[in-house]
Amino acid sequence: MSNPNVMTRMALALYPPSWRARYADEVHALVEQNGGGLRDVASLAWRALPAWIWPPAHLHDRAARMRASLSTGLLAWSFLSGLGLVFAQLTQFQDFRPAGHPIITVSYLVFDAALALSVAAAGLGGLPLWLLMLRRAYREHRRRDVAALLLPLIAPAAFLAGLSVTVRLAGGADGVSPWWFLVLTLAGFAAAALAAAGPGLALRRLQPRGPALRLAATAGGVAAAASVVSAAAIVVAVTGLCLWARGFAGYHHATIPGVYLALVVVAAAVTAVSAARGTRAALPEPEA
Repeated sequence: MSNPNVMTRMALALYPPSWRARYADEVHALVEQNGGGLRDVASLAWRALPAWIWPPAHLHDRAARMRASLSTGLLAWSFLSGLGLVFAQLTQFQDFRPAGHPIITVSYLVFDAALALSVAAAGLGGLPLWLLMLRRAYREHRRRDVAALLLPLIAPAAFLAGLSVTVRLAGGADGVSPWWFLVLTLAGFAAAALAAAGPGLALRRLQPRGPALRLAATAGGVAAAASVVSAAAIVVAVTGLCLWARGFAGYHHATIPGVYLALVVVAAAVTAVSAARGTRAALPEPEA
């Protein structure tokens, strides 16, 4: 059987860091005092979601909430965008469009528009904050922070260089093999994680405030909303291909598309929840 103490700690790990720093020890003691049963642990884990969406205001200020939201949301958004690019590669680029089902084509168009809006909102809205942090890190000779902030440029460039070399050496008339495609896909997700983790680390170390931070948090909300729309389009398209296009490779078995769609839904949920926290913190405080 699982150790109740370990299960309680795993449930507490789902909460925001600021909440854990303030309440984790006493909640852990209370749950263990009550026996640490599966029902208590499940209830504790379920309550983590409201703690992310509506964090207690006294735990940290609004700027800290925006920074935490941007750090978490950027990682989830990058992962979701990567899943979207995999979707485009394995559907639109292969011209999988079953006759008599225009909803697939419509889903492709919605996905394209939503993904473009998401990338534009994240890039344009986050650029002022990125430049602000980069100037400060350079001015204060913070080399680690400069390197972290440059990762969004370095990681994709390194991945594209590696992709070009791999396709040239291992590619054939029909492109790379499925195994090489899997390797390149995993490398792409690793590059996206590095590119997102760099600014997140700089946010925690530099702790910026002001209009640029509010703009980035607001833009993150727009990017997240567009990402959720693109995720919905992915779900509709992949489900439709599994139902109406079983002749296409990969869509005659439900297991792989099912796992893929589960990842899309989880990434979209984390992105939306993180962005909601940041957007709420960026809104003007109501007058008393």
